[in-house]
Amino acid sequence: MIKNIVKGTILFLAIFFIFSGVLFAAETQEMNLSQAINLALENNLNLKIANLDLENAQIDYQKTKANNLLTESRYIELQGDLGLLQAEDNYTQTRNEVIIDVVQKYLQLNQAKKNVTAKSKEAELEKNLLEEVKAQVKAGHKGNLDLLRQENKYNNAVFDLEKANDDYHQSFREFKLELGLNNQEGEEFNLVEVDYPIVWQIDEEEALKKAIENSFVLELRKRQIELAKVDLERAEVAASPELDLRKLRNNIELANLNFNKTQKELANSIKKQFYTYKQSINSLDLSRQNLNQAQENNSIIIDQVKAGLKTKNDLLSAEISLLQAEYNLNSAILNYYTTKLTMHKLLGQKIEEGEIE
Repeated sequence: MIKNIVKGTILFLAIFFIFSGVLFAAETQEMNLSQAINLALENNLNLKIANLDLENAQIDYQKTKANNLLTESRYIELQGDLGLLQAEDNYTQTRNEVIIDVVQKYLQLNQAKKNVTAKSKEAELEKNLLEEVKAQVKAGHKGNLDLLRQENKYNNAVFDLEKANDDYHQSFREFKLELGLNNQEGEEFNLVEVDYPIVWQIDEEEALKKAIENSFVLELRKRQIELAKVDLERAEVAASPELDLRKLRNNIELANLNFNKTQKELANSIKKQFYTYKQSINSLDLSRQNLNQAQENNSIIIDQVKAGLKTKNDLLSAEISLLQAEYNLNSAILNYYTTKLTMHKLLGQKIEEGEIE
């Protein structure tokens, strides 16, 4: 008897620890947006290539600088500067693109998860309505055509749910690969929802000023003007033919015109993006107001259901509306960050983690 109790206790403990181990191993970890960005920056191949290109450009710059100590050629110095500037800009732009892409896909996944939840509620509601129609048909209050219509609605809702779920998991697998993570089954994690952002304040005049100060293309155009002037000076010292000199003077004028054209194009891009950014802020405010209204309506429906004034299906409808409002807010947050980070990119700034808050 005692032996059987002992054996039973041991068996129970063994099963308990086995299941505890399984549960512990299967515990889903969380990942926030900052962690996702860091993983992408660490593992992105394009960024690794850009980083090595930058290192090589820095080496070439130092070699050019050392070799130019004796000649002190302004022309060689300018060419060396351009190579380094190009590599630095390429690295910054590649890094910015990696961050923007991760932010977009991270927020899109959060949206997709909300969509799955909403589709699940919709399928549940259509199933409840189907049961009601079946009961009404049985009681003779509705016909088989009504039943067929509701069955189609329910089947469509189930199909939409399955598609939303499949789309979410496929996007999740692609996202994991982009972060450089092992894509084996079972290695899942929850994405922490991004809070409502602290709106970045900047006016159009300040944006234009920063863009002009930081623009690599404008700096490139300046160097091209200087190179064209140096070319003319060298040709004049060498007593070059007049036709050659005229061409070199034209090159200086062309370089100046290209500078002015680039400056106007940059200003136009900033103005357009600033307008888009302002619109994204308005959309953000409106979506939050709509969510607050949906939350209040859902709370009222809950009280009415408790009081017997509304049905469970009314509550499901309210919950679906609430989920849709949450989805719309996530969409507005995604649009806000996309336009904001694109603005930083146009301003020639290196995007930092602190920009995503």
